[in-house]
Amino acid sequence: MISTPVRGVLAGAAGLAALVLAWHVVAVTVYLRDNGSPGPVPPPLPVFARAVTGLIDGAYAEGLAATAGAALTGYGLAVVIALALGILVMITPALGPFASQLGVVAACAPAAAIAPVVVLLSPSGSRAVSVVLALLAVEFPLVVGVLLGLRSAAPAQIDLVHAYGGSAWTAVRKVRVVSAIPALLAALKLAAPAAFLGAMTGEFFTVGVDEGAGRLLISQQYVGDYTGMWAIALLATLVSALGYGVVAALGRVLAPWTAHTGSTR
Repeated sequence: MISTPVRGVLAGAAGLAALVLAWHVVAVTVYLRDNGSPGPVPPPLPVFARAVTGLIDGAYAEGLAATAGAALTGYGLAVVIALALGILVMITPALGPFASQLGVVAACAPAAAIAPVVVLLSPSGSRAVSVVLALLAVEFPLVVGVLLGLRSAAPAQIDLVHAYGGSAWTAVRKVRVVSAIPALLAALKLAAPAAFLGAMTGEFFTVGVDEGAGRLLISQQYVGDYTGMWAIALLATLVSALGYGVVAALGRVLAPWTAHTGSTR
């Protein structure tokens, strides 16, 4: 019998193949122009070819790397803020509502309103907008994940720490952090693609920045290169998925007890 992981991979591959087939059918039946040239939805094969070519010649690779760098910066800052807030809440429970509200504000803050303000406050050529939007895109799930994880520690374990004279900080270090790892890893995986999307969105507002996936997308839009636009979008999706996969792989290596696998006979 096929194991559960293999069945998952096969099901995913089948779903992806069906999606590409549907994409091709729509492109050649609905959006194909009378002269035979591709319309707003080009067929997948030219898109794949453009994506590979752009990566090989460096035209797209540099832009994706620049966006990924801004996303990683915002992602790292968001992790530090979420962990600091979570620990403060465990030490001072009265700060719980403030931390939760801060996460909600980060999730609800409109990018179109925040980005112009950041542009005005940052020098020309800065990637501050991308970093800030990446941070805002991931802060809410990270705060929620950290708080849920830190609060998941068994009360008996916390009571034992206090019974031996340990402080709230000792309980955080010895018990709560370990208990929080599964929830934190889940939040980190979900946040990785969101960080790249936030950084890419920020590039639509940057001033004096020529590199980045968002800037490439704008340039292709200006010249009406639909194949190029779809190729960039495809590569951005792959980079986001890669971020998710890297965090998941690191989680399995650094905290293997959080992985749940199974097989059927």
